[in-house]
Amino acid sequence: MKHGDIDAALGLFGRVAAEGLWLGTEPGFDRQHYRDIFSRALGLGNAMIVAEDGDALVGMMTTYEHVDYGWTIGMLVNESHRGLGIGRAMMEHLFAWANARGIKELSLLVFPHNERALRLYRATGFTEVERYANDVRRKSGDVWDTILMRKTLA
Repeated sequence: MKHGDIDAALGLFGRVAAEGLWLGTEPGFDRQHYRDIFSRALGLGNAMIVAEDGDALVGMMTTYEHVDYGWTIGMLVNESHRGLGIGRAMMEHLFAWANARGIKELSLLVFPHNERALRLYRATGFTEVERYANDVRRKSGDVWDTILMRKTLA
């Protein structure tokens, strides 16, 4: 992903956030804050893997180093393109990227109700490490659990 793609990434991120189910971030988020995060990640050499359908950005995976979890990923796919293998393809690119850099483990956080993502993560070798009860508070007042998953790389 290049710096010029950040607007497309923000658009995709906003569409998935608007669904209100898959991301901790909800509509009304500070777009400049996320523009800065994406730009900083590119400058640091973190992985930012994208999937395109023609000129449209339809999937995105990012990495960052978390203080507690190590190399951590975030992934999203446009609703109209889910179930087509895009997540798996991005995951395979991520594994190659991580292996080339000598990264030994990858972590992620996922909501327990995100069954499609859980199936993908398990199928690609991630295992559950811990569950965090009442971890993410929603604007509605609901509080969701999260699951920490990790994969050891070859």
